[in-house]
Amino acid sequence: MTKNLDHAYDQFLKARESDIVQAIPRFSERLEKTSFKYGRFTIPTFYKSLFLSPKQVHLLKRVSSTLTRVINTATRLYFEEGHLTHVYKVHPEAAELIKIDPGYSQNVVLARFDALLEGESLKLVEFNCDSPAGAAYGDHAENIFLTEEPLQDFLKDTQLLKTERIQSLLAALLECYEEFGGFETPNIAIADWRFSRTMAEFEFIKNVFESKGYKTVIADPRDLKYKGGKLYHKNMRIHLVYRRALFDEILERLDEVQDLLKAYREHAVCMVNPLRSRLASTKALLSILTNPEYDHFFTESENRAKREHIPWTRRLSDAEDFYGRKKMYLIDFLKEEKETLVLKPSQGYGGRDVSIGRETTDSDWNAVIDKALKGDWVVQEFVNIPIMTVPEVINGKLDFAYKKHNFNLLVFGTKYSGGFSRLSSESVINVARGGGLIPALSSEAAPEERFGE
Repeated sequence: MTKNLDHAYDQFLKARESDIVQAIPRFSERLEKTSFKYGRFTIPTFYKSLFLSPKQVHLLKRVSSTLTRVINTATRLYFEEGHLTHVYKVHPEAAELIKIDPGYSQNVVLARFDALLEGESLKLVEFNCDSPAGAAYGDHAENIFLTEEPLQDFLKDTQLLKTERIQSLLAALLECYEEFGGFETPNIAIADWRFSRTMAEFEFIKNVFESKGYKTVIADPRDLKYKGGKLYHKNMRIHLVYRRALFDEILERLDEVQDLLKAYREHAVCMVNPLRSRLASTKALLSILTNPEYDHFFTESENRAKREHIPWTRRLSDAEDFYGRKKMYLIDFLKEEKETLVLKPSQGYGGRDVSIGRETTDSDWNAVIDKALKGDWVVQEFVNIPIMTVPEVINGKLDFAYKKHNFNLLVFGTKYSGGFSRLSSESVINVARGGGLIPALSSEAAPEERFGE
């Protein structure tokens, strides 16, 4: 049905070309006037949504629930299986923060799984579990798309469903707060550094939280003060911290955030995600999840989900064990299987330094191997990247460009909470390079043939 709905949408636009040719530039102008921004720049988008079928939504819900359990189990191994602690390669200073008990049971509450979704094939290539961004951008893009006047006939007939990602985020925060023992209506701090480029996203989230009756402030973690057993931002008591500051940035500024850390350690404030979610935010976690040696820690259904939805991944520093314990065998493997492999840093964002073997020259691939062996990198099985059409106006006429796209699956609590798609002209999806961000919407209604008439 997804392809049918996608095709029906394109046909709907073609049948109204003169209106759509005028609507697309107006849509772009409308975006410029909103807070759909990263720093000072408007986030690129397209006059389209990714359309999800009911079967795909069912798949996403099932995989979200199962893989959230898997991730929480994998992070618990760090605490419960002492002989495995070395596998996580955590720096001693980081280990001190990770071992702090957050006051509730889940090690990962908020996650974004970066995936490749094509038909009913879903492959999760990265887990973002430290401080996942994008939910507000998804809501914002959806709101703009669903209120486009030229699309109303299509939207009415297809009954596209609104997602409310930020409401799901709030529900997950409040569940943790309740388990933590909070009983007062919480005042919430969205905590990130004052010059964060996602400030527009925070403003959107703040507005949603306050519309639901929760006083909310956007606060630099350094401005949170611990006094008399309570955490404050200026004169406002903070009960619940929605942490957006990255773990590594907190680690770099340890001396400046001691008040927040003391309140967190002494359970004077509920902070989500917990700092121990950092264990699940490294790509090296996939090396554990795709290694049969650790299957006995998981249920049969969890192992089946891992095999089906996570591409084979190994940290290079561990991979030597799988190739005769000799580096020369590992290097031979990386060279011989170049067409089926991807190399990327264990820690990294925005597709930086990701090399796809089949799109890299032999000499450049050899240079990447040399760099990877000297650092903390992972090797991953290549997964085909799906392609979709997006409308654009060329010389006053409606045209369609082909874009590669991923699917960013949001999981709040243990529940699938919607998603969004990032598109690019390149295989390493980068919105800044001829790409954009669009909402992902589902529908229970079949597309009408009349759209193409």
